[in-house]
Amino acid sequence: MEQNTQLKKNLNVWMALSLVVGMVIGSGVFFKATPVAKYSGSFVMIFLAWFLGGMMSICGALVAAEFSARYPHTGGLYVYLEKIYGDIVSFLFGWMNTLIYTPAILSALSVLFADQMASLVKINQITHDILAFSILTLIIFINIIGNKYSGGFQVFTTTLKLVPIFLIILFGLSKPIEMGNFAPYNETSQNFGLAVLSTLWAYDGWLSVPNVAGEMRNPKKNLVFVLIFGMSFVMLVYLLVNIAYINVLGIEKLASMENSINVISETLLGKVGGILISLGIIISIVGTLNGFALTGIRIPYAMAINNHFVASNVFSKLHPKFATPINSSLLIYIVSVLYIFTGSFNRLTDLAMFSTWIFYVLFFIGIFVIRKREGKNKEGYNTFLYPLTPLIAILSGLYILVNNVFSNTIDSLFSILITLLGFPVYFLFIKKKAFGK
Repeated sequence: MEQNTQLKKNLNVWMALSLVVGMVIGSGVFFKATPVAKYSGSFVMIFLAWFLGGMMSICGALVAAEFSARYPHTGGLYVYLEKIYGDIVSFLFGWMNTLIYTPAILSALSVLFADQMASLVKINQITHDILAFSILTLIIFINIIGNKYSGGFQVFTTTLKLVPIFLIILFGLSKPIEMGNFAPYNETSQNFGLAVLSTLWAYDGWLSVPNVAGEMRNPKKNLVFVLIFGMSFVMLVYLLVNIAYINVLGIEKLASMENSINVISETLLGKVGGILISLGIIISIVGTLNGFALTGIRIPYAMAINNHFVASNVFSKLHPKFATPINSSLLIYIVSVLYIFTGSFNRLTDLAMFSTWIFYVLFFIGIFVIRKREGKNKEGYNTFLYPLTPLIAILSGLYILVNNVFSNTIDSLFSILITLLGFPVYFLFIKKKAFGK
């Protein structure tokens, strides 16, 4: 694929690092602690779930760092899958990403934003839906007017979102250790696979950052740094946050509460402090929403410039003034709006995680294919501890997928069905047009 030279290279290393940290540290650290505790049942298993989720993501980031050094083009995983497996697999990924992954995440975060606003001010369902719609509209607008603005906004929100997290860690760990709070929580709902899957939502976002490689300065060097350093920092933060949660609430209470983060905030900092923490969480959600919008809308655009998408001549267009993928942005926006009214936060995030991890596993396997075909990367970074790190990522991903098929069958089958619908679309509308076959 030819690299598109029209996109502006406005994203520096700090913007890229804020994308990793800002996209990954979002709503998950606040709202996935409860399902992880519920499905794990004990402190050891909770800690292990968050640790394994982090190690899976770091191993994956190590693989992604090599690919980003080899192919520093806009499109990220779509580009990598095309290099590894060819047109149809990369098309199916882009199809899934456009119809399930990115819209599900954007709608889930928009709904969560409205949920958090409702925790501060009493609102009815209509107002709730209007808030979700409005924040999504605002974020898409910011991304349309230029990556300079969306990148700067990402740095701003990432800096602010770290404040409530560090306050929770500081006050939660400075509180005297309550050993009774670390006692096992025995319930029949335990499912370690679902616990790890829940952590993967909290860790997700790192593989979306290479989507904007074509707009980064010195991507071969900077992407490697931001992926590895960013994910290591995130895992450390998550482990400390969850220890603080348990020390304040205890495992049983954490596992059974819907708004545990609000209770923790008020317990540690009082009512006023709790409100400030809630405002920080809202900023965190908005920052994560911006990061996923910034990266997600590049997928259908990257496919379209390769003549690899429905109506490629439409979705490959850039805004005449702002040089951003305007039609790709609007497509993602419309599908996301539809999702806002169809699902809950947890269901949407689980759906997004399952659908994208199918392709993550294929991507991790792909490092062996590329190494056999091209050898080591002679121009830059090679995966640390190869082949151990990709093997860990592959086995972990397969475990999550198989577990989710058996424990969450309906949503898993829906995700697979939507992805497979890409086959007839590819052969009827894409293959002949794009490749003359």
